[in-house]
Amino acid sequence: MNITEWLALSLALILGAMSPGPSLAVVIRNTTAGRPANGICTGIGHGLGFGIYAFITAVSLSILIEFQNPIETFLRIFGTIILLWISYTFLTASNIETYANNEIKSNHYSLYKSFSQGFAIALFNPKILAFMIAVYAPLIKSGYALIQYFYMGLLGTLIDGLWYISVSTFLSKTSVLKFLQTKSDIMNKAIGILLALYAVGLALNII
Repeated sequence: MNITEWLALSLALILGAMSPGPSLAVVIRNTTAGRPANGICTGIGHGLGFGIYAFITAVSLSILIEFQNPIETFLRIFGTIILLWISYTFLTASNIETYANNEIKSNHYSLYKSFSQGFAIALFNPKILAFMIAVYAPLIKSGYALIQYFYMGLLGTLIDGLWYISVSTFLSKTSVLKFLQTKSDIMNKAIGILLALYAVGLALNII
């Protein structure tokens, strides 16, 4: 890939990361759960999941493009299940004060939970698959070494992870966080409903 192609890929990844959706909702929710570390861990998990997904997608496009539809269908089904589970956790979440008190007793699990949520929603969100196919397909050429696909995945990890870490850091340092915390119950329910609707939309597309 030449410098122009790398710049085009970088711009596409930046725009994709900045677009609103379930991933941003999870980062915001975990940041407002009480501590910036939760949002940052969510961003790190999402970036890592995104990078792995990008690497797998690039390699798959280079050797298995004819199996695109079966792979996409499987990921849609699995992604729908993951989104419904995350939606359920939001709808049944305790308020911020209760959550914070519980997390103080189990701080390690709190950060791990935030990381795993970010990782899961990046790795199993079918919307990201569609985005990656659209972005990577024009750039994939025969003869690329495996390291080339690794760099594509690494670029995705850095851009995606840094964006969500920046979002979490911004929210934690402004009055926005305090306002969102006071509305945590409403926000949890709203995000839960939106994720459920998104999952239903995926299910309808599958059918």
